[in-house]
Amino acid sequence: MDTQRCTVYTDACTRFRAVIEAGTGKLITSTISRASVGVVINFENGEKHIIARPVGTLETTYAEFLALYFACKDLLAKGVTKVDFYTDCINLALAINQGTISGIEAMRKLTYTILGLLDRFEDFTITWVPRRDNKEANDVARKAINKKRPAI
Repeated sequence: MDTQRCTVYTDACTRFRAVIEAGTGKLITSTISRASVGVVINFENGEKHIIARPVGTLETTYAEFLALYFACKDLLAKGVTKVDFYTDCINLALAINQGTISGIEAMRKLTYTILGLLDRFEDFTITWVPRRDNKEANDVARKAINKKRPAI
């Protein structure tokens, strides 16, 4: 891959199981049943690469960060050096742009891993976009949620 600039949209999708009280409709409990990530990589030459991957039972924000992780790994393996990322997860954009690091150990570890990967790019940006502007990545994540999870 040459040094062309890529535009990347990332998203995650999470499904919940809810237990509703009969008669009242009151939510008793809710648990995450499964999550997936979707990444759409657009190259300047018109090529497109899609990552659609189920990721197990993860909290939504963690899955959003995981989508960026998978995108970075894929782009670095392809030799991409310049990239513009777009996400509809404000926590992800803040973590990268302002160094807002979570106090939750797993999130903190993943954030530092992503920051290390981003340091390997010659140039990158990460921009928050409204969900309506991230539709393609959301559609990819939604379709991936029912796929069988690959072995890691």
